[in-house]
Amino acid sequence: MYKFNKILVPTDFSKGAKDAYLYGRALARKFDGNVDLLHVIKVLKYLNESIRKLGLPLDMDKDIYPKIQTDSKQRLEQELKDNFPEEVRGSTKVLIDRKVSEAITNYAKKNEYDIIVIGSRGSHETSLIKGTTAEKVIRLSEVPVLTVQGDLPPKGVNRVLIPTDYSDLSITSLKYALSMATSLDAELTMLHVLELYGSPIENEPRGEAGRGDLDTVSLKIREKISKYLSENKLDDESWKMVEEDGNAYLVNDESLRKIKFNVVVLKSINAHYAIVDYANESSDLIVMATHGRSGLSHLFLGSTTEKVITSSDIPVLTIRPPKKK
Repeated sequence: MYKFNKILVPTDFSKGAKDAYLYGRALARKFDGNVDLLHVIKVLKYLNESIRKLGLPLDMDKDIYPKIQTDSKQRLEQELKDNFPEEVRGSTKVLIDRKVSEAITNYAKKNEYDIIVIGSRGSHETSLIKGTTAEKVIRLSEVPVLTVQGDLPPKGVNRVLIPTDYSDLSITSLKYALSMATSLDAELTMLHVLELYGSPIENEPRGEAGRGDLDTVSLKIREKISKYLSENKLDDESWKMVEEDGNAYLVNDESLRKIKFNVVVLKSINAHYAIVDYANESSDLIVMATHGRSGLSHLFLGSTTEKVITSSDIPVLTIRPPKKK
């Protein structure tokens, strides 16, 4: 099972950024991990140049940034002490960089973090929109990113949703979703949206005569997942799909852990609207891949994922699929 033990929480000290504290703390407790806090001071390029042109007796690098860095370090230490119990407290780090998102993703990769947990609303308290730090982190990060806003669900995370366009790449997020579902004692639902302009699944051979389109697609998805599990171990663990009393379950061969597995197929003119509407009503966490082609002209794992993140009221865990060798 994939472990989210080493958790990085970037913060700009805003209320929106602090939403990530709740989820980081919960993950650390569930996975017996630690939370590290990171703050990036953005280099004030134009102010630096203006000071030089005016000939003021100040040097940003020598006089200003060290003071800001010291103050930020003290504030981070206090944030860690105030918001995290001692058993999950890790370290704090302050960086100075021109590009905040790149600093976060590079630091996470270099230090081999298992997950980045980041609030989708920053210092302006607005929803995540194109161009914000959180979205740039999602695009750049090779480490899984959990984007959150607001409090934890009152009853916990009991329903994990995996949207899929039936491509092999979109299935790769199953490993992470399954780890979450296992640790949180949640059920998994795989959602496929049949859009008007087509889906890769429509190129598959038709199922039984007389079966409705939605039933046929649901069957094909279950068959694909069964095949995927038979050919791939998930972090050295073998899983399989079994049917019991009309329900499907994913079962671990060694530990006999059993996770309820649902397949939902919807028809819609727009995939991301259908995913968000379903998730907001019926899920506590979305797990999606961040890029890759579905086989048709549109990019499901790019544009659709971004739109889901910007519209969803619930947390979204984004995974970058491994590059083909």
